[in-house]
Amino acid sequence: MALSWLAVNANDGSVITDLPTLKVDGALKATLMRYESQTASLPTWDPASDDAPPPNWMNATRPGATFLVALSEPEPNEPRGLPLWGGMVVRRNRVPGNGVKMSLVTAEGYMDRIYVGTWGTTTGQNNMVKLLVQEYVQNGYGLLRGLPLRVQVVGGNGAVRERSYLDSSDKTLYSVLTDLSGVLGGPEWTVTWEWVDERRLGLVLTVGDRIGSPPPAGLNPNAQFYLPGSVTDAELVEGYGADEGANDVMAVSSGTEDARPQSPHQTNNGDQRPRFEYRWTPSTSITDVNTLTEHAQRALAAMKDGSLALTLTANREEAPKLGRDWFIGDDIGFSIDAPEFPGGLVGTARCVGWELTDTTVTPLIDVTNIEGGI
Repeated sequence: MALSWLAVNANDGSVITDLPTLKVDGALKATLMRYESQTASLPTWDPASDDAPPPNWMNATRPGATFLVALSEPEPNEPRGLPLWGGMVVRRNRVPGNGVKMSLVTAEGYMDRIYVGTWGTTTGQNNMVKLLVQEYVQNGYGLLRGLPLRVQVVGGNGAVRERSYLDSSDKTLYSVLTDLSGVLGGPEWTVTWEWVDERRLGLVLTVGDRIGSPPPAGLNPNAQFYLPGSVTDAELVEGYGADEGANDVMAVSSGTEDARPQSPHQTNNGDQRPRFEYRWTPSTSITDVNTLTEHAQRALAAMKDGSLALTLTANREEAPKLGRDWFIGDDIGFSIDAPEFPGGLVGTARCVGWELTDTTVTPLIDVTNIEGGI
């Protein structure tokens, strides 16, 4: 099993060429509401050899103008596999005898290169994300194009929120979306790829109160990961360090002289631990105490019991198929049978991201239900 690679035009999604000799330097990674990076290379070659890249490889790897997209192995009835990951070429380095080295960033990173102007509205949070992305990513500016992207809202427009921004604040779209998603009950979003037609790929930004699906009531998740089975490595890490656990949380913003906006203390009353505080600034532009309180409430919900990190790495050939059996945001099931977990470790986890190589897949999971072994 091996991923295949295409070069795609960043303006319109048209396929430029296949890149059969492209190699990446580690696992491909996708995470909800974050951009990820990777490095790739075209090894040095003899122009007359069979392993030389296509003649238009320079156009296919042009920085800022192309995405390199990884495809899964096609099913018997498919002409090509599913697009699983794509990174825009942001740097290209050519050294005689050392091939071509490239730095790639997923499409979410493009949003950190686009600034939000003077803009404001009161609307459902998911619709707000849609309007922002359509205006600043999809539409472009003047004669400059945007990305070949469509927005898909799942589960309705969401909670009504009021937001306004000034062009003089110099806030990127990525920072604005991060602020929106950082409040308790804020919107989730992710960017994926799809085939538009036989020779064109497109980006899809999906936004909703929740991305992905839980299993139907009374049923287990469709995708199950087992050890022994498809899982080759597993690790459970529990922590209550400075950035992992707290039972007293406060969100603060920038102030003047002796005054600054800050939330009330958000506490986990009845916790059996002594008091552990955590204070941070979700954004320097927040002046509304209620917004800061929503940030603090979300942080407390994540930190009150400390961190619980379960890592499962599975054989891609044997594991449930990414993009077919499970997707980012979905719940997955797991069952680990090992002496370190007396009685076994069984439960449900939400996939908030993934890592992928030619041979392995690692769901990045947020454990929602766990039994035994802890």
